[in-house]
Amino acid sequence: MVTALYVDTSALVTAYLHDEPEHEKFRKLLLEGDDLILSSDFIRIEFASAITAAKRTGRIPDASIVLAHLDEFASPAGALMLIPFNPDRVVMAARRLVVENYPVRTLDAIHLAVAMHGTAGLTGGKPVTFVTRDDRQAEAAKANGFEVL
Repeated sequence: MVTALYVDTSALVTAYLHDEPEHEKFRKLLLEGDDLILSSDFIRIEFASAITAAKRTGRIPDASIVLAHLDEFASPAGALMLIPFNPDRVVMAARRLVVENYPVRTLDAIHLAVAMHGTAGLTGGKPVTFVTRDDRQAEAAKANGFEVL
């Protein structure tokens, strides 16, 4: 059983939106499981963008309910632990990922860099599994030593 999961926005959005492929899998894993869930605090911005877009296109009736749930999920009493952005550690690591020819987008590289440099102290050194729906990001995560779901 996985003990620590670093979740990318693509996977978290899938857990919340019923019409996404693999919704049930990601809902059970991320919203109903017992694992430690970690992510960058950037997820708040990306998630809000995706959820408000889902509202604009009629996929969900009310974005505020979903956003409020994320706020509760990411609260000190919730199951999602957000890692503060530390530019001194993350920017150069994300840049390295892009320069090394991983075809990842900017925020995907930032998520990977946060997972690489911000999780060890939170998991007691236990391995972290990277959770994403983005194939390019998954390949870069694997190439950098992560198990990927």
